[in-house]
Amino acid sequence: MAPASDMTRRHQELADSVLLFPELPPEFALRAAVALHGVFPFDLAYTAGDPYLQTVAQINDRLGLKSNPLRTVSAVNDKALMREILKGTGVGQVASAEVRTRADLERFAAENGFPLVLKPSRGSASRDVHVVPDGSALSAAASRLAPAAGGGPGGTASWVAEEFLEGREFSVETHSAAGRHQVLAVTEKFTNEHRVEIGHLVPARITEAERALLTAETRSVLTALGVEEGPGHTELILTPRGARVVETHTRPGGDAIVALIRIAEGYDIHELTFSWLAGKSGPSPLRHEPQAGGAAIWFLTAGPGRVTAAGGEEATRASEGVRFASLSAAVGDEVRIARNSRERLGEALAVGDDADSALRRAREAVGRLVVEVEPAGRG
Repeated sequence: MAPASDMTRRHQELADSVLLFPELPPEFALRAAVALHGVFPFDLAYTAGDPYLQTVAQINDRLGLKSNPLRTVSAVNDKALMREILKGTGVGQVASAEVRTRADLERFAAENGFPLVLKPSRGSASRDVHVVPDGSALSAAASRLAPAAGGGPGGTASWVAEEFLEGREFSVETHSAAGRHQVLAVTEKFTNEHRVEIGHLVPARITEAERALLTAETRSVLTALGVEEGPGHTELILTPRGARVVETHTRPGGDAIVALIRIAEGYDIHELTFSWLAGKSGPSPLRHEPQAGGAAIWFLTAGPGRVTAAGGEEATRASEGVRFASLSAAVGDEVRIARNSRERLGEALAVGDDADSALRRAREAVGRLVVEVEPAGRG
């Protein structure tokens, strides 16, 4: 399931039949899919995008189709519910609490101290994630509680407060079948001061012991939440106390992580997923030869202000090892310091003989993208 605008000619060539709908609110998409099943029965509903994950789970649950349980997907999509379920299992222990009022936030801070992280229970793309460093920043953080993205009962916005996890960030990419979680890759992640992802690297530069910690925690979290089928993307921080989960998803990773894994590890997550959907998955994932020793993507950020010059794409694409590059900023755009992934301005994906060379090439390539910004109030 995806917006009709995402359907390319290639998609239509690969599908047995295609029915395009306008972009529907989730509740209407559920009703449409159930009605469609009565005319054109299908084996499973699937999406790789956050907006319809809950809806697809409801469709499969309503029709009795084999997939992850509805409660599992609900927990994955609601960070507060995920934490609550994990508290009862002994897995993925991170101090957290659902907060709806300033008093809730102050109570959490008093019990757990600073810094802390405040984010919407149902947020995505790093939107509205705030690090609260100390008590002086508490009032500003509390003022954000009412207008959170999404809402809870009675329209009240729901947020989750969590302890600040200090350490390097990673994600573990998996594919599950009948509750068995196959690890496909460990991705090393890079973020800015607002916890927005600005780079990814496969394979992650970690020791075997660190890999064991990250993958064991991922498998434990997926099992505790009841994940049984399909692709998974689990974000973790390797802290002095061990690996701690930030969040997990019943979908592949975004930001071209699928491409990085295909290049550097030899697994094609889309092929695995659609083989699973077609009932063709065997006891272990399909294996392909890696194309390079490492693959990395780096993102361009700038701002705040108005873009006065933009370019450099041709030079970036011609850089050594670059597989693709793009620039989304244009002259006249108003840009801001990136506080979510949609505020990044460009990207470059590069390969290398190893992880270090791939990362260096991606960062150097992004440096060839040109975005000049005139700060607000000048000119």
